[in-house]
Amino acid sequence: MKRLIMTKVLILTDIFGKSYFSKNLLTFNEYYILDPYEDEFILFEDEYEAYSKYIKLCGHDKYLQRAQELCLKEKIEVIIGFSIGGSIAWRLSGLNIPSLTKVISFYPSQIRNHLDVSPQVQVNIVFAKEEQSFDTKEIVKILGDKGIENLEISDFDHGFMNKKSKNFNEKAFEKYKKEILDDI
Repeated sequence: MKRLIMTKVLILTDIFGKSYFSKNLLTFNEYYILDPYEDEFILFEDEYEAYSKYIKLCGHDKYLQRAQELCLKEKIEVIIGFSIGGSIAWRLSGLNIPSLTKVISFYPSQIRNHLDVSPQVQVNIVFAKEEQSFDTKEIVKILGDKGIENLEISDFDHGFMNKKSKNFNEKAFEKYKKEILDDI
């Protein structure tokens, strides 16, 4: 039997959007899923096409603005973000959102461009074992020096929580799903 979590949760998807999001993660009483495409169902051939569409239709700042507005309107308490959603979650952790208590970010690759963020809430970040665009160990050190304690470099590749990703890993998905639910 699933335990129902009573916290208001916002899930920020990666560049693939809701059509690729695993509803198997959801055991929350009240949750919202925000994707970059305003609920439009889009299927992508590959990551390059998804990223191109993301930049064209939404982009980082617009996704951040939409997420912030939803957090304030719905009094979101916890944000869980994946890839670009994880990067947006990180940026939101530094903004004044009175109801927000925690941010959980999975492989937030754009975090490297926003190291100036000073989180106002508890932050948990799970990095992929390596990223093409930056050295995860270096970023973890920088964030650790800022006092962020819940930092982990996983044993898995970027996308391990996305069942449609070539890097999806069932073992990792189950492990982190349990950790999320136990932590909220």
